[in-house]
Amino acid sequence: MSNTAENLIYQTKNLLLTYPADWYIQKDTFDAVKESIQPIVNFYEDSGTKPRQDTKLDKIIQEPLKDVYTVPFFSEKFCDILLDEMKNLEAHFGFKPNPEEDNLRQIPEITFQDNCPQIFQSLMQTIYTIGNPIFLNIWNRHVDDGAIQIANYNLQDKKQGAWHHDASADISMVVPLNTGKYKGGGTEFLKRGTVEPLPTGHALIFPSFTHMHRGLAVESGDRYLLVFWLKCKEE
Repeated sequence: MSNTAENLIYQTKNLLLTYPADWYIQKDTFDAVKESIQPIVNFYEDSGTKPRQDTKLDKIIQEPLKDVYTVPFFSEKFCDILLDEMKNLEAHFGFKPNPEEDNLRQIPEITFQDNCPQIFQSLMQTIYTIGNPIFLNIWNRHVDDGAIQIANYNLQDKKQGAWHHDASADISMVVPLNTGKYKGGGTEFLKRGTVEPLPTGHALIFPSFTHMHRGLAVESGDRYLLVFWLKCKEE
C-alpha cells in the first residue's frame, strides 16, 4: 500500500474519532440506555420520593464487588481505531508519567485534554449521552467535567501499581483497550477484592475517593487502559 493510501486511511480513522456516533458504543448498552432514560428521568425528577422502575440497564450493569460496577461500553471497533490513533500520539508526544504524582503511583500516560482536544471533546460527549444515564441508574449522580488519558501498564516501567485514591475526581471509569494482548493485570480494591481484566471495551466504574485501589502486575506485554476521571455537577 502506498504512503498516500496509508495516510488517507489514517486521516479517515482520525476523523471518525472526533465525531461521536452510535458505533462507538456496544449495541446492547446503547439500546439499554435509550430504553432506560425515561424511568431514570422520572425517578430523578421525583427526587427519589417514589420507587424507581426497573430498567434495561439494571440487566447489563454488573456489581462484581461492593459498589464496583462493570458494563459493556465501547465497541471493539472503536477500541481498535483508538489504539491506532494512540500509536500516532505516542510518536508525537510519548507516554510520560505525571510529575505531580509521587514515583510509586506514576504510570506512563498520554492525556487527551492536553494532546488531542478534539478526541477529548468527542469522548466526553459519549460520557454525557451514554455514561450519565449509567451513573444516574447506579447512584443518581451525573457528571459535567473530567479528564481522560490512555495509560500503559507494562513490566518495564512498573511491576505493580501502588495503593491510591483518584482524589481529584468523583467517579472513575477504566476501559481496557487490548485485553488478551498481555498477561497479568487486573485491579485490586482494598478490603473489597480483585476484578480480573475485563473484555476489551468493558468499563470498570467506581467512586473515586472512597475506593482505594491499585493496578496488578503485568507479566508481559503492554496493557492499555482508557481512563476517565469524572466530576459530578454540584447540586
